[in-house]
Amino acid sequence: MTTKSVWMHIGAGSFHRAHQAWYLNQLIKQGDDGWSISLGNIRNDASELLSQLAAQHGEYVLETVTPEGERAYEKISSIRKVLPWDKEITALVEEGAKASTRVIAFTVTEAGYYLTPQHELDVNQADVKADLAGGITTLYGALSRILHQRMISGGEPVTLLNCDNLRHNGERFRHGFLSFLKMKGDRALFDWVTNHTVSPNTMVDRITPRPTADIARG
Repeated sequence: MTTKSVWMHIGAGSFHRAHQAWYLNQLIKQGDDGWSISLGNIRNDASELLSQLAAQHGEYVLETVTPEGERAYEKISSIRKVLPWDKEITALVEEGAKASTRVIAFTVTEAGYYLTPQHELDVNQADVKADLAGGITTLYGALSRILHQRMISGGEPVTLLNCDNLRHNGERFRHGFLSFLKMKGDRALFDWVTNHTVSPNTMVDRITPRPTADIARG
C-alpha cells in the first residue's frame, strides 16, 4: 500500500481553506489521493474554527464569487486531520516530526515574520524576544520546536513553504528563521535546517474575506 504524504499547514485562516486546500481537493477529485492536509494553529485564536472543522471531519463548503456576482459552491475534503491546539503545540510537533509529513506550510500574514524594512529579523519585537528565550509565540519558535523533534527522530528532509503574500517569501522567511536559530544559539538545529530543508518562493496575489457569523453558522 502506498504511503500517503502529508501537507501540514500552520494557519487555519480563510486564505488557506480557499487556496491550498482547494488545490489539493482538485487532485483528490481527479483520482490522485496521495496527499492530504493536516491543519493546525500556533495560537488559540482559531480554536473554535478548529473544533468546528473537527466536528465536520475537516470538510467544509467553499463559496466562490465571480466579478459578475455569480456564485458557486464546492465541498472541500482535502483536510483529513485537524490538529487540536494546546499551549505546547503538541499535535503540531508530533505531526511535523513524522516521515510522512513532506511539506510544512504556513500562512501567518506578513507581520508574522517580524522583519525590518531591510528584511532582517526584528529582535526588538517582544514576541521574538520571548521565543529566543524558549517560547512558541511566533512561527520561528513553533518551527524550532517542531523541527527539533523531527531532527532528533532522524526525520527526512522537508519543504518549508511560505504561502503568504510578500515578495521573495521563501527567501525572506528562511533568512529570518536561520537568523533566529543563530541568535538562539542552537547550532545543531541551524545545521540540520540548512541541510535538510528547502524554502521555495511562492505567490498567490489574492485575499479571502472571512465569512460573517450568519454564513459560518449556515
